[in-house]
Amino acid sequence: YSLLKSENIPVPRYQVLKRKDDLNQSIEGLSLPSDSQTMEEHEDHLTINDVVFTKPFVEKPLNADDHNIYIYYPQAAGGGSQRLFRKVYERSSIYSPISRVRKFGSYVYEDFMPTDGQDVKVYTIGLHYAHAEARKSPTLDGRVERDKEGKELRYPVILSAKEKEIARLVALAFKQNICGFDLLRANGANGQQVYVCDVNGFSFVKNSHKYYEDCAQVLGELILSELSPELVFVLKQRAFPTIPVTPEQVSNDKLVDVLPGMVTKVLLLKSCLS
Repeated sequence: YSLLKSENIPVPRYQVLKRKDDLNQSIEGLSLPSDSQTMEEHEDHLTINDVVFTKPFVEKPLNADDHNIYIYYPQAAGGGSQRLFRKVYERSSIYSPISRVRKFGSYVYEDFMPTDGQDVKVYTIGLHYAHAEARKSPTLDGRVERDKEGKELRYPVILSAKEKEIARLVALAFKQNICGFDLLRANGANGQQVYVCDVNGFSFVKNSHKYYEDCAQVLGELILSELSPELVFVLKQRAFPTIPVTPEQVSNDKLVDVLPGMVTKVLLLKSCLS
């Protein structure tokens, strides 16, 4: 979150609570004054370092490998908490009557952002391509929607211009051409706001032929531009006719197979021939 904020990428309001007794004392990129942190818990709100979080709020383990995320609800809504975890068969979360926050371990606390019941997953390839799809939010009833093949149902999403710019900024901030992150389309008093709530790093779409075709093309262009920036390349695809070329036409003729079946052949020509 600190990196996202430094790059002016919108994130939910948050605070970090780092406990001294946490076994994971060293977390790369974080400088946390554990001896000066304070927490006060009340029935319907939590105060961390003088910052107040009114229920509902989210409690995320500071350890990114721990997916046990809790959402705490106010007494007016019945209290208790929704406990999210990695999918187990048909469930991704379960309700608990326990309303008190965890007293062991280190956590990120953040405002709960109300959405339309969907999480948006975004996958970048370079700075100018982003694939997005939505799934049913695990915060609803905890039941996983699956298709006939048993895979989690996902729906195509069209990103707005603002969301595309956020995708570009995330890829730049983490210095990863292939980068996955979670987007919240939150409904508030000022209309729909967009926040990044998680960055998954190097990740791919699970089931989309078009994504992999696009991925092959974009990565092919990125790789070739790095290897031979002085050359102009033409990707032979369905939309392009076959371009005949002889060794006499290009002094250092290169005909390369790149990712067979997706981007078939790449023809490199010297820029002077363009």
